[in-house]
Amino acid sequence: MIRRCVLTVRSEPVKSTVGELYSWASQLASESRSPDWVAGWYVWPEAVLRVQRQLETMKAGIIGLVGLQGVGKSSALRALHNSMKSESILFKWRRRQELYRSLLDGSHEASEDFLREYWRRLRERPSAKLSSPVPRESDFRKRLLSIEEEMKLVEVDAKILTDPDFRVAQPELESAEAELSRDAARTRQETTWLEMLRNKKTVLIDTPDYSKTDRRLMAKDLQEIYWLWLNLAKSDNGPNIVLAIQKEMFTGHFFFDKMQKIELEPLQPEAMLEAYKRRFATTEPFTDEALLTLARMSRGIFRRFLRYITLTLDLWQTRPEPREPIDSATVKEAVTVDRLAEDMELELVELFPKQSDLRIQAVRLLMHLEESGPQKQTELAERLGMEDYAISRLLAKLELHRYISRARSGTDKIVDTPKKEAAA
Repeated sequence: MIRRCVLTVRSEPVKSTVGELYSWASQLASESRSPDWVAGWYVWPEAVLRVQRQLETMKAGIIGLVGLQGVGKSSALRALHNSMKSESILFKWRRRQELYRSLLDGSHEASEDFLREYWRRLRERPSAKLSSPVPRESDFRKRLLSIEEEMKLVEVDAKILTDPDFRVAQPELESAEAELSRDAARTRQETTWLEMLRNKKTVLIDTPDYSKTDRRLMAKDLQEIYWLWLNLAKSDNGPNIVLAIQKEMFTGHFFFDKMQKIELEPLQPEAMLEAYKRRFATTEPFTDEALLTLARMSRGIFRRFLRYITLTLDLWQTRPEPREPIDSATVKEAVTVDRLAEDMELELVELFPKQSDLRIQAVRLLMHLEESGPQKQTELAERLGMEDYAISRLLAKLELHRYISRARSGTDKIVDTPKKEAAA
């Protein structure tokens, strides 16, 4: 059964000039898009709606939102965060050392709230000497400077309580930390951070993209996230955690068994075509079929869809004026099989670790099925120029990893691709 999703559109379509198309297609990552992008253009897949429903009743649970690289996990987290407002916190995962550095220097997504709370905790020390060291001089001068410094700090405290836009300056923080040892300061930072998270209903964590050589790094990150989850779960009303994870890497770690897995499936080609038309109110300069071809090539991964649009525009721009609308032939010329195989490298290397030729054949086979629909196994062998035994082994591997499905038809088998989520 094909599941449906909600398409939220609040912004007016933008004219599809070449410049506007390049600008739109260049925003490959959710982080590069404007803050109001989610509210205006986000497509809510059924998987994300399911996460949203479960968070309404779940307590101190953890959900693994699993999807292929570029399928839209970061955008999904932004949509969830936007829907929950102040009840949630969203951030990119950073290792412990990098975490506190980013929180203090203002580069972390939650820096502003953290610095306010951290400042309050530093000011709660009754015996702390918060003034900066004063050079040797008379006792009177020392006392005068101390009073002035204390008045400044009181003024800062008052601004924090009354002005939501006020930001604690770095010198004040450094002055407040001067009386603490490094370990004591780090303990304060950690306590502040954990308390901030405990006060939220939901913690949304966006893990980085990992390459096939990053499994040790991913394992280290998962160990730290596991420690975080255990600490947060200790409180009476511990927050839920939603962890976005690459599907290509979702294997082999004990922590995965403790999560409720919800998979974010790739979109149907028709959904991606509709997203383009909603954005620009037309398919120009593409034909409908050309955009559907691009969508099939991207295999439902929106990041690839945007990248292939750019590649096609680059080729089309070299054509003499007046240019014809971009058709499927131009798309196939711009986006080669080698390029498709390169983009699917992380997925397919697990299936064919030392067989680059089979990865290429797998891409050709999958693209043929996307374009032509279900095919007999014997016809596929003839189409790809493969022996029966060779294509049988290739299909068995692809079927095992759910890239294709096969059904007996007499003495032959019908090969098809799994259905993806559609758009409403």
